[in-house]
Amino acid sequence: MASVPIRRFTNLRHDRPDISDSMLLNSNNQTEFTGVADVVVAGAGIIGLCYAIHLKNISPHLDIDVFEKSSSPTQKIGESTLSSFSRFVNGDIIPHDYFLRLFGLKDGLQFYCVDGRGLSVTSEDIGGLDLSFQLDRRMSELFLTMWAQKIGINVYHSVGTDFKVMLEDAFAISTNGDKDGVAAPNQKSGTAFGKRETFEGWNCDAYWAYFQETDVKAEDRLDHWNYPATKHICFPEGWGWFIKLISWEKSPLRNLMDLISYVIDNAKRNVAACDIPSTKVLSEMFDCPYEFITSIGWAVRNDHKFPDNLEEYGATESERKFTYFKRKYPTLERLMDNSYAILPNYYGKKTYFVRKSMAFQSPVVAGEGWLAIGNSAGFTNPLISPGINAGIGGAFYAAMLTQEIFAAPEESSRAVMKKSASAFQAYHHDFMMPRLNQMNRYWYNMFRDHRLFEALIPSFWAVGTQEIDHLYGASFVTEDINWVVVSVLGPPTFKHTPKRF
Repeated sequence: MASVPIRRFTNLRHDRPDISDSMLLNSNNQTEFTGVADVVVAGAGIIGLCYAIHLKNISPHLDIDVFEKSSSPTQKIGESTLSSFSRFVNGDIIPHDYFLRLFGLKDGLQFYCVDGRGLSVTSEDIGGLDLSFQLDRRMSELFLTMWAQKIGINVYHSVGTDFKVMLEDAFAISTNGDKDGVAAPNQKSGTAFGKRETFEGWNCDAYWAYFQETDVKAEDRLDHWNYPATKHICFPEGWGWFIKLISWEKSPLRNLMDLISYVIDNAKRNVAACDIPSTKVLSEMFDCPYEFITSIGWAVRNDHKFPDNLEEYGATESERKFTYFKRKYPTLERLMDNSYAILPNYYGKKTYFVRKSMAFQSPVVAGEGWLAIGNSAGFTNPLISPGINAGIGGAFYAAMLTQEIFAAPEESSRAVMKKSASAFQAYHHDFMMPRLNQMNRYWYNMFRDHRLFEALIPSFWAVGTQEIDHLYGASFVTEDINWVVVSVLGPPTFKHTPKRF
């Protein structure tokens, strides 16, 4: 039976109205700040928190501190997850059906190729292939923060990190890199990340905004449009995503923390997920309003030439280029104009967002006593990305290497650090990032011709990825750290070769 709701954080904010968001979050740590830790993680994004959680699970004796520069979790792009994330949640945190109280279901992937005249739609439905969640990033990072705190990891917000003053016997993990103001590791024996490397050839830019569905049904040619899959509309310059998710943006932080505490406490008590109230009831219990919104954006090649009259398409560059691609493809324009309404300024002052030259990698991602994961190590494309999805493998592998370092005898610890740094450099920089980039180029080339798309998409799934439905509800394991890229492009040359494929 589910426990009685406790409104600890709501009461704390009521009793101390001057308390900041970061103070509210930091009050959930189980121990006082000591300034001493075995492992320091810079950046409390999803990948940094997943690394810390897995490391704590396999090495519970380690003291782990996570430092986040921002005052509280906020919305970010990257809402759709694949089975690597759902398996990690199930194996390292809680059964997936608890998560479905807070996040939308994502069942598979749907692709629609459209032509420039609006006459043809080629669809490929891969529903059921890959079950996971559509994430409100504010809610997901808040949940992972509070879960980490529950298992004994201290997570501090409004705290930056300077690796130059790290103790020599500590281990550092950076997830954000210079982009978010976190200093790159620079111990006596360490190396800075170095200048970003870009991959040869064209790169990609992304333009996106947030919408609400109208009552107008999508045209029939868009088969199964209302199925809860991540939808991809593909065209020669790239593709567009349509991700429907549960948004908790209008819920106060204190109320969300009480709601999450309630779910976590019941999970820890082994209360069956079916006995946890529904999303609607939880929302009412804790005064946490939610709504369904849709994230829509285009990830397009940057070698495309825009028309000279681009200023006619909107007030800002992001709006102009978003609108340009919408209008260029009649099928896309009809869908957007009829079935979706823009949500102005939904996340702050901006309505339209942009991210340019997304594909890059850091030349150095590991040194003696530190590893770089997440955005500090690199990114390729939101289609097949090292963000949340392939990034889980990097976080998992980094935790394994960290465990090996701390398990080594003191006299050989320096040698193990060097070996671990070399292994992670080979894994992430030499293997994972180039192959993800290669896979994305493979997909983008298919989008340029419907015939290629129709021929190669089924082959990709049948020969490369195979059937993975049976993995839903399973755990993320060591053999999964090369998830996706090995099955399609062949085995890597570095040490940890998966056995499953």
